[in-house]
Amino acid sequence: MIGAISALAILLIAYWYYKTAEELNLPVLAWVAGGVIVYYAGFLIWMHVVLRSLLGGQFKDHGFLLGVIMDLTAVLVGMALAALFRSKIMLKKA
Repeated sequence: MIGAISALAILLIAYWYYKTAEELNLPVLAWVAGGVIVYYAGFLIWMHVVLRSLLGGQFKDHGFLLGVIMDLTAVLVGMALAALFRSKIMLKKA
């Protein structure tokens, strides 16, 4: 289920970046790839730097609910970072 949510988030970000790059006459493939990379960077930093340090041993040995919360917050952080990158970097390149 969480994998599907993350995949949907990636598809939405890729589409959003595609349409924005197309409208601004920017190189579409480069910006789509950049958006996906920024999403994954935010996801991984949140999951493996922030949550790992906050949760300690519970990071590896957690229950279902904590796992869902960890995954959902990582998706949200990745999406927020991609949106911030779009507004602060991509839109200023146009």
